[in-house]
Amino acid sequence: MGLAAVSVLAASSFTTTNASAKSYAKATSNQTLSGAPETRNVTTNGSNALYTKAGTLRGARLVASKYTLQSYGNAKSSTKYFRAYRVATTNKGSVYYKVVSFNGNYRGWIYGGKSTNSFAGGVTAANTMANANMPTVTTGYTLKDPSKNTLWVNPKWSQYKAKQTDMSGYKAGDTFTVSAAATKTREGYLYYQVTDDNNSAITGWVYAAGLNAPTNNTVATSNNSLKINYVNASGQSVGSYQWIIQPTDLKTGAKLTYGAKLGDILNTTDSLTSVVSKNVPAGYTVSKTQPNTTIGNLTVGSNNYAVYVDAASAQYTSQLAFYTTNVNGATINAGQLVGNTYPTLSDSEKALFSSNSQGFIPAGTFDNALFTTGKLASLTPVNGGAKYAFNRDATVQANAQAKYGDTIKLMYTQAH
Repeated sequence: MGLAAVSVLAASSFTTTNASAKSYAKATSNQTLSGAPETRNVTTNGSNALYTKAGTLRGARLVASKYTLQSYGNAKSSTKYFRAYRVATTNKGSVYYKVVSFNGNYRGWIYGGKSTNSFAGGVTAANTMANANMPTVTTGYTLKDPSKNTLWVNPKWSQYKAKQTDMSGYKAGDTFTVSAAATKTREGYLYYQVTDDNNSAITGWVYAAGLNAPTNNTVATSNNSLKINYVNASGQSVGSYQWIIQPTDLKTGAKLTYGAKLGDILNTTDSLTSVVSKNVPAGYTVSKTQPNTTIGNLTVGSNNYAVYVDAASAQYTSQLAFYTTNVNGATINAGQLVGNTYPTLSDSEKALFSSNSQGFIPAGTFDNALFTTGKLASLTPVNGGAKYAFNRDATVQANAQAKYGDTIKLMYTQAH
């Protein structure tokens, strides 16, 4: 055989060996992710790059390097989160996610580990927002400048393509009520979820600094308050509450002054009825029989508004369990608290969680003073860290189906 023939055979053999050495993966599935959008927010960690297709498939081209994705993962801007929206698997058992950055600058496929049950590899699940403490006052807020800080369906940049709330029904001067509070995980910016008091269709999240706080009365005087006396069947006072009337409770143009009749100045006397119900001393309930008092004739500065109450007796009593919202589903153990114990409640305080019938526990239970200013308003950790603050909204949600006799889950949030 001639030298030329040997050379051709040798080259042919080399080419065949080299081609078989490069074996590309093949996609065995490619599906749209169907989970709730907020559960598909991810951060990149820089361990894998972003490609036009799964990185091990033939023809995959680089979109963003590991260095770029690491910088996005360490960023302090919410614009640099990613949203996963497709998942693919290969014949080699690898999982890849198709993702797009919140700012829209990068879109492509990234290695996501070996299982579709959780994010891994080059991406990590992200919580773009964290629960925050509610303001002490939740009503009477106004927008400073809607053109600069308007309402959002989700806080700006907290979700991919977050949208603004339709403000077409908003009128300058409308007041808003706060129903939730959260901070951006990366920037730490505080947002409030609010609803227009004059148009409930206008609701959304607004940057807290974009709100004007209401001018509220915080100190009771004879010019702004009314004393509620709770009286038992024996005619004895078992407790009292000093109701401070707020500007937001008043009719337009009404003046809050000593001697003014409530019927003349309040938007509705139902506001007093609500205050009476929320502040009944623990262990008592408002009696069905009441003094013949016309609420509208009561006056500012009065200290003789009597409310009859009956001692509560119950067949169903709920026990309390303490949880933190900072770690999903985590229990706050007594050993984590000062004194190695939970707050000790009196029999009358325990009565708040008791009933003669096994009905659903009303959400209003968690508006009681026991939670706002009393023993259960906060828990003090033994390590001297920030206190656990009672989280009403999370508690209401956790006990939506709870009945008297069930264990009540009390939710607390610890500020960082």
